[in-house]
Amino acid sequence: MRQSPAPLRPRAQKWREINDLYHKLLYWYYDRQNLAKARPIARRLERLLSEVTSDQPTILGESAWALILEYKGDLLGAIKHRENDIQLMKRLLQISLKSPDPKAILKHYDYSDLSDRLDLLAILYHDAGNLEQALKVLRQSQLLCEKRGIPFDGKSLLDDYLTEKDSTSRQPHKNSQKKAV
Repeated sequence: MRQSPAPLRPRAQKWREINDLYHKLLYWYYDRQNLAKARPIARRLERLLSEVTSDQPTILGESAWALILEYKGDLLGAIKHRENDIQLMKRLLQISLKSPDPKAILKHYDYSDLSDRLDLLAILYHDAGNLEQALKVLRQSQLLCEKRGIPFDGKSLLDDYLTEKDSTSRQPHKNSQKKAV
């Protein structure tokens, strides 16, 4: 007779639900851009994160907070949490380099995930009005992809931001076109 799996502890159940809600919010907010569907998911996710947040940040927790704050329009808060998310992921990837079984450590996150997070951070910087920082972060993502031999998904974003930078640098400044009298 097969035994049923042991029930999850309440905290583990909450983290599983956080993971599920995070992916649903990604889908409704980014993929479908349906704010009405995203709203209740974001609220539930925020409540759960508030219940489990501790002094020990997690990659999932920081990523979820970044997404919630972006959804709510708090771009500076979203940037802070996305930067924390990236730092935690970099730390995990560094640990994996010294591990006898790196695949076990990289079961949930790898270098392509880090590149994706960098691309998301660049979007946040851009939307917050910091085009230079957005370009800097996208170039970091591009370099990471080149070093790791993985596709750079942010290429069209980088091209768009470079075009934007070029077009803004070509616009004459108000004071530079003074007419001689």
